[in-house]
Amino acid sequence: MAYKDIVPVGTVLILCATSFGLGVVYSNTAYDFHTLWRPTEAGFERSLIHYANWATAPMRVHHILHFVILLGLIGCFIKLYKPAEEVKYFEYGTLGMMMAAIIIYLTNLRIGANSCISGEWGDVDAYTGVNVMAASQFMMVIVLVGVLVLQGGLYYAEWYEKKIQREFLEKEAAAAAGPAAASQAPEATSSSVETKKSKAKKRV
Repeated sequence: MAYKDIVPVGTVLILCATSFGLGVVYSNTAYDFHTLWRPTEAGFERSLIHYANWATAPMRVHHILHFVILLGLIGCFIKLYKPAEEVKYFEYGTLGMMMAAIIIYLTNLRIGANSCISGEWGDVDAYTGVNVMAASQFMMVIVLVGVLVLQGGLYYAEWYEKKIQREFLEKEAAAAAGPAAASQAPEATSSSVETKKSKAKKRV
């Protein structure tokens, strides 16, 4: 199996991990909306309880998310193993955005969720801490959507390049076939004339 046959696998892993991450963030939107966009005291309490439950979930729940993150990184490394010169910046940008999302998750969400249990928020109060978690997830949405945009742009660029190459080869083939057909036409005409002359001689 050639390397180019494995590259689509890397793309699938990146898209699946990114989509999964967006789904995780979306599942928290119902709580973040009432703390970040339309803050209410009841919304803050529900959000605090929600993230405390998330932090105390069985570790296998968190490991599933970590495994999906690992798959996304593997997809990036597959595509960065031998990147083409014209697309390598798409791949570097994808890896950079995924790392930014991972850093936000580890520094703001994981620490914030643990603070929901311990009640230790450092220099800020609990209300500000929960809002930081909500704002961090909004930043993650921007970053993960950026990953999808980069991969979509890369797919379009490769598709358009193949289209240009195909049209060029078709024009080259048509240009090569033109003179060949033109040279065959006189030969066919001369052979038909000779055939007619031979038939006329036989009649005489």
